[in-house]
Order: sequence, then structure tokens, then C-alpha cells
Amino acid sequence: MDCPFCGKEMKEGRIPANQQLKWYDNTVDTVMGEGVPLSGRFRTAEAYYCPDCRQIILPVPEVESVLEMMERKLSAVGGKLEAAQKQWETRKSQTKEQKKKKDFGSKDPWEL
Repeated sequence: MDCPFCGKEMKEGRIPANQQLKWYDNTVDTVMGEGVPLSGRFRTAEAYYCPDCRQIILPVPEVESVLEMMERKLSAVGGKLEAAQKQWETRKSQTKEQKKKKDFGSKDPWEL
């Protein structure tokens, strides 16, 4: 990537983060405000550094929010639960049919 200030080639690197890196507008409280995520939790942010200008550029990645991640995981679990429920209902009806057939042969024919 070329530096937008001097036009020279920038060095590619990363910035490690113990927490999620976010950018906040100066008018917003950083504790309560919504920031723009620059990295995922406990990940690194991709960055470009120009040694001549001493500038760093951080591209804003597509970071999945906690809510989006939880919704994705819950929908996957919901699908698995539905499949397990259908399988259980199928087994239950098969067991019921087998018992019915078994009991049918053991009854007195005059009781039917």
C-alpha cells in the first residue's frame, strides 16, 4: 500500500489487542458510546506504517458483533434441536408400532 501523505511504500504489519480495538468520535463517551470495531476480541488489527511520515493506517475490517455471533450460534443450535426432535419422534412412533404389532399377536383373538 502506498502512503497517502508522501506516496512511498508502507510497511504491512499488525497491532495486537488484549481487548477489542475501537475508534470513537471525540464527541462520544468511550465507555457508553458505540465505537467502530477495528479488530475482533483478543485479536490483532491489520495496519500499515509509513516510516517517513510516521503515520499508521488501519483498514476497518468486517467484524462480527457479539450479538451477531450469538444469533448465528443460536440458529445453528436451533436447527440441531429440530433435527433431534424429529429423529426422536420418528423413533418413538416406530417403537410404538413395534409394540403394537407384538401385543397384537399375544392377545386372545376373541378380545379383538
